[in-house]
Amino acid sequence: MRLGLSLTCVALLVGCVQAPVSRPPVVDASWRANEDDRVVSSKRVVPKVSLGGKTQNDESNKATPIESIAKIEPVDQPKEVREIAPPVLSLLEEADQLRTAGDFEGASARLERAQRIAPTEPEVYFQLSSLRLEQGSLEDAVNIAVQGVDLSGADQAMKRDLYTVIARAKDALGDASGASEARRLARASGS
Repeated sequence: MRLGLSLTCVALLVGCVQAPVSRPPVVDASWRANEDDRVVSSKRVVPKVSLGGKTQNDESNKATPIESIAKIEPVDQPKEVREIAPPVLSLLEEADQLRTAGDFEGASARLERAQRIAPTEPEVYFQLSSLRLEQGSLEDAVNIAVQGVDLSGADQAMKRDLYTVIARAKDALGDASGASEARRLARASGS
């Protein structure tokens, strides 16, 4: 009796220590297939060998089209895709390199030039306000970021980033309520 009880306890313990079995995640990878991969339009004849050794050529193999179940898109992706003009993009890259090297004046000059070329591009305002914050020009950082928010339209990610710059600048200025409001607006924009 004692041996049977011990074996039952061991069997129960072994069942408890086994790793749980989990299913692999479901991933919609249909975007990788092109139209040719999804549907085979011509019938292919596949010979099939039966037990008697004879082949039957009356069966065809046809792939069925894949229908996507759900399409996953980023939460804060803008509705309209804005493309930055190549000269402005070049200036933004130059400014980033200069900023990394510690040349804030050179970076500022490049960003101001980009602003003159593309006065409605919110990315320029974000970069310029971030630079002003880094330089310690806190009021300028807030003013430039507010202009960028006005220009960002439906781009929630850009609004979130600009409100974050505003919150950091307001914190440094000692404006706790303004910083709190900017953080609330950043969260409302999808952070």
